[in-house]
Amino acid sequence: MKWSNFLFFSSVVISCPTYANDPFAELDQEMAVYDDRSGDSVALEKEFQAFLIEQEKQYQAWLVAYLKEFDQFQQTLVSKWGEGDVSQSDRNVEFSDDQNVKSVVDYENEELSVAVLVDKNLSQQEVEKVVQDKIETLLQDKKSNIARLFGDREFIKKGHVTVDQVAFSENKKQQVKERIIKQTQAQIQQIDKQADRVQLANDQVSEDKSQQIAIQEKAELIELTKQRMNKADSTYQEAQRKSKNDKNIAVYKVQLPKNSLQDRAKKYVDMAEKEGKARDISPALVMAIMHSESAFDPRATSPVPAYGLMQIVPRTAGHDVNRLLRNIDKPMQKNDLYIPAVNVETGTAYLDILDKRYLKAIKDDRSRLYCTIAAYNTGAGNVARVFNKNGSRNINQAATEINRLSADEVYKQLITKLPYDETRQYLRRVNSRIALYQVKI
Repeated sequence: MKWSNFLFFSSVVISCPTYANDPFAELDQEMAVYDDRSGDSVALEKEFQAFLIEQEKQYQAWLVAYLKEFDQFQQTLVSKWGEGDVSQSDRNVEFSDDQNVKSVVDYENEELSVAVLVDKNLSQQEVEKVVQDKIETLLQDKKSNIARLFGDREFIKKGHVTVDQVAFSENKKQQVKERIIKQTQAQIQQIDKQADRVQLANDQVSEDKSQQIAIQEKAELIELTKQRMNKADSTYQEAQRKSKNDKNIAVYKVQLPKNSLQDRAKKYVDMAEKEGKARDISPALVMAIMHSESAFDPRATSPVPAYGLMQIVPRTAGHDVNRLLRNIDKPMQKNDLYIPAVNVETGTAYLDILDKRYLKAIKDDRSRLYCTIAAYNTGAGNVARVFNKNGSRNINQAATEINRLSADEVYKQLITKLPYDETRQYLRRVNSRIALYQVKI
């Protein structure tokens, strides 16, 4: 996507109008303090708004630091490899401490690769020896993605090595910038999820104020993205100019075992069944979410950042689950989310919150399922925007329209009108994968 198009998209997102509060019936008592404009209630609201502003400042400070570290790492990769790289839901990427070795588990193409920066003067035999030594080091390291994910190591010996030169190009530079755009779009969705929290029963902030905070966060994020894009462009050109052109990239590739996905999935079936039963959530849905979010890799990490099997974002889904179910009003810690049992518990609990709190006004089970899947990715408010002609993010208002439609009509509208293509594809993937886990594997 061109940068100009992204700016247009972003300006539309952050300038969408806000609407009067339309809470669920059971929220009336909780929200009464904001309807009662007595001196005490106004003072309480001002105090709470001050707290929200301070929280927003802290988040922005964290975000700036996180993105700075992320960009610095990508710049280091560019200087060495001619390109950056990052893990995604279907692609686990890890680098050695010196960034000279890259191991990639590509779940979509069912392929494992280990890439090594080698001296240009090495012979093919010497290159293969270096690569094999690096692979053996990875296998001995229990924390590496290869050692963690694959118990059977015999298949790893069946690959072959190819050698290519480190190369810079306009296309690779554009990929670095597109990665920033994609990361920004994902973070905008997390801001949307944060704003959706006003629709929960125990929140203390009005819909209008929630949207104002979201608009401010998005504006600051987009301004930061402009700066990151400009810097990425200049630093890529500088890295290309300074390149010594003395390294090649040796890549060892091998196909994953035929039952690799199934073997990984089996490890988490019992967890999905346990948590699904506890929350009255389909275990098949939990498994389909895991499949789509991490391909059953418990150490999966995305640039949002999101963590673990069900890709929990600490500030949104993690905070909702902590506050509503654990009585802890703060985000989760990433190290906890790498623990499979904690992650599956949290992800299933978040599905439960979406199903029985955010989206409970939707009467048809299948319609609510489709909306829950989409909301897991993009938030209930963006689901509501599909059905509210005035652009409101209020799901109670949207439910009135959803309840007039058949489940098939709801699905069709979601996959054609959701504001993010990623979410439309996500809904298709998860929905199609539920059938794979209807019977215990």
